[in-house]
Amino acid sequence: MSVLDQVITKAQATIPMQRQVQGLHLFQKAKRLVLGSNQPVFVEEQIPDVDQVELTDIDLSNPFLYGQGQWHSYFKRLRDEAPVHFQANSAFGPFWSVTRYDDIITVDKDFERFSAEPQIVIGSPPEGLDVEMFIAMDPPRHDQQRASVQGVVAPQNLEEMEGLIRSRVQEVLDDLPVHEPFDWVDHVSVELTSRMLATLLDFPYEERRKLVYWTDLAAGSASGTGGSNDLDEMYRGIGDMAKSFSDLWHDKAARRAAGEKPGYDLITLMQMSEDTKDLINRPMEFLGNLILLVVGGNDTTRNSMSGGVYALNQFPDQFDRLKADHGLVTKMVHEIIRWQTPLAHMRRIATQDTVLNGQFIRKGDKVVMWYASANRDERTFENPDDFIIDRQNARHHLSFGIGTHRCMGSRLAEMQLRILWEELLARFDDIEVVEEPEYLQSNFVRGYTKMMVTLTPIGEERRSGPRKAAAPKTARIPSREGWVTSTAESEVDLRIEARREVAEGIVELTLADPTGGQLPSWTAGAHIDLVLSSSLTRQYSLCGSTADERSWKVGVLRDPNSRGGSAHVHDKLVEGSTIRVRGPRNHFPLVASPRYQFIAGGIGITPIIAMIEAAEARGAEWSLLYGGRTRASMAFLDRLEGDDRVTVWPQDEKGLLDLPAVLGTPRSDTLVYCCGPGVLLDAVEENCEAWPEGSLHLERFAAKKVEASADALDTFEVECSRSGVTVSVPEGMSIFDAVEKAGVDVMGSCMEGICGTCEADVLDGKPDHRDSVLSKSERERGDTVMTCVSRSLSKKLVLDL
Repeated sequence: MSVLDQVITKAQATIPMQRQVQGLHLFQKAKRLVLGSNQPVFVEEQIPDVDQVELTDIDLSNPFLYGQGQWHSYFKRLRDEAPVHFQANSAFGPFWSVTRYDDIITVDKDFERFSAEPQIVIGSPPEGLDVEMFIAMDPPRHDQQRASVQGVVAPQNLEEMEGLIRSRVQEVLDDLPVHEPFDWVDHVSVELTSRMLATLLDFPYEERRKLVYWTDLAAGSASGTGGSNDLDEMYRGIGDMAKSFSDLWHDKAARRAAGEKPGYDLITLMQMSEDTKDLINRPMEFLGNLILLVVGGNDTTRNSMSGGVYALNQFPDQFDRLKADHGLVTKMVHEIIRWQTPLAHMRRIATQDTVLNGQFIRKGDKVVMWYASANRDERTFENPDDFIIDRQNARHHLSFGIGTHRCMGSRLAEMQLRILWEELLARFDDIEVVEEPEYLQSNFVRGYTKMMVTLTPIGEERRSGPRKAAAPKTARIPSREGWVTSTAESEVDLRIEARREVAEGIVELTLADPTGGQLPSWTAGAHIDLVLSSSLTRQYSLCGSTADERSWKVGVLRDPNSRGGSAHVHDKLVEGSTIRVRGPRNHFPLVASPRYQFIAGGIGITPIIAMIEAAEARGAEWSLLYGGRTRASMAFLDRLEGDDRVTVWPQDEKGLLDLPAVLGTPRSDTLVYCCGPGVLLDAVEENCEAWPEGSLHLERFAAKKVEASADALDTFEVECSRSGVTVSVPEGMSIFDAVEKAGVDVMGSCMEGICGTCEADVLDGKPDHRDSVLSKSERERGDTVMTCVSRSLSKKLVLDL
């Protein structure tokens, strides 16, 4: 170590950690004043459909990809056409995207070729806050630091924790309002995770919400993940975090020195480990590992708690199955985590020139593993966009990673989700999402910031009447789930039941199931795809009533500059003809507000029609300014004229829309929704510059070791029920190796019984557990087994493989 490094190390061990962060803040602030900020600024723009983007231009780092519901189609295109894809011009620098399941396993398990150092997010944290954490270390450092805290989630500790977790879940659920909307994210997801984090850290319970706030700051930098956090706020928050954790460390050390019995929290475990007992003297590493532990304990569980509710609202038939059979909860937990994928990616750095799936990757290149894509890979998961509570291979998801860096808290997260749903099902008959969720701006955390729900207790009726039944689901395509709250996107053949001209050059099509069945439900602002030919698909807004379960309506303008879509609709689609339809999906949701100002231009009236109905149903005030070239060219006037809340503005009679009169006075109680031609949207944006942030909403048309049991058998049989294969497992061979050799599809990682990847459900027989994953109660139940190390106490095991 050089003299300078020795001085720096001594200074870091001497100066209080908060002062170091404050000093870094002042330095970076002064530096920004002189040199300017190097933090990227992300302004949300409409993301075009993926088929309108050149393959080389696809950028999965866009932090708005999830909020706009475009991630499904973008990932699918890369999985199909460029599974190892290079993006040269991202705001986070050039990087490779790996989107297929098998390729991601290859990368994640090979830390010698693909290093986790120095960061695991796609970008780099702000200068000065690039703290060290063991998830961004390679062995042996990673293994040493992880081992120091791994004990907190050891099976025996999880067993002891279960009662505490359950009591806290019960406390939270028993205080929830019923029959009235509330924010599930804040009242349940954030509250429960903050309570658990405070327990794991022995953090002051009354200040537990700070933990969530700090982790949101740490995970939300613009330069690291595309977030929107203010840099000064981030430094202040991290400084406060540094002081609190430093004080907690010194307080625990003093109490132990005074003879107090050590606890079993994360800080104490670090102090008792040879590898981390002096971590406080390495402040950035100390801080980094604490950030890692709280972020890991927050984001995965918190967003899966919300994601599970959302998924069951999209797939109500699965909710009915769950209520009929509570025994499906354990399996459903794996499906929630797969379907939600709370952390979208992890980054690696190539340590040598190498080849992956035919692509040459140079030493030093960033390689990003998109777990969110792997968990929807059709090559591994059948109908991957469906939420199936007893999906047979759901536990093979990659949300926790695989290999040496696999999430150490995975079993804790699964336990928390299982307990939550067990307690929910004991109390409530329905959990209805009543407004479209709001999403976090990030390319890393797939998180919810708000989700309004209403609870109906068991034995009581829903105040708003029975929930609509979902339509039978037919063939699937990868959905852009976006804002849809009650069904998956489907692909169906519908018949044109009616066609009428609603204005000059505009036809309204009424689409229905030829069998008379119900159609998937939708929300105001949704659109569908009309598949006009193998190479021609166009999107049109639904303009009928959301209460109509039997038909959908769209309005289509004949566009003289059309690339063939509108002409095809006008010239070839007649009553009685059949058209393939995809959807619905919603990228233009109506957010709750006491008042709305709607502005429509021409065919832009179509989504507004349904929004007016939704506003009425919510009891909100609204007004509409509706412009068009001529009165004859304006659709649906028969439904709008005569209402004093509607101002009809034909251009040939009144000139251009008087936007200043409507938008000149900003209102904090009003949201502005506008749809129409680009020139109108630009003008509305300009007139809304003084309005509160978030007021304007637009839609554009373009673009362990274990002793063996005395009863353990040396040899036994394993029957794989799904595969129809029965194998003999001889002494010296694992179940995993035996079934894999027989051609059964299995997945493993550590092969030491510590990660849980190879877990399989036991349908019959008695396993001999030799893993370090399962808790005592889980072993006693005997309904699951780790195939890489465990064996059998019965002559035959029947596994769900």
